[in-house]
Amino acid sequence: MSRLSERIENFNRAFEIYKDAVTEFDINKILTHMALVQSFEVCFELAWKCLKDYMTEHGVIANYPKEVIKEAFNKETLKNAQLWIDMLEARNSTSHEYNMDKINKFLSDMCSIYFEELTRFHAWLGGINE
Repeated sequence: MSRLSERIENFNRAFEIYKDAVTEFDINKILTHMALVQSFEVCFELAWKCLKDYMTEHGVIANYPKEVIKEAFNKETLKNAQLWIDMLEARNSTSHEYNMDKINKFLSDMCSIYFEELTRFHAWLGGINE
């Protein structure tokens, strides 16, 4: 099994947990906030690492998340690099943010636009891993 295939399997498992966290999210229950944030962080981490491994297999060397995202966009593997940069910034900020307005924005984005993008990515990975 290749490194990319192994990572895709890990991503798929993490994505299912993230999907459950989105489904179970309740703005009034703090534990669902924590589950959503943590599952998003793990899912996004595996997503960019899948991209990194895919790019490496196609001769593109990039080691850091922003580099990987930019290279994937340049090679037209990703359609919306800014959204991926936003997800990266959200992933980096969630454990250091205490402003409830910002936290609520993160939670909203994790249940909507970030989830939609990672759902598209999940489908794309299924197509390359056949």
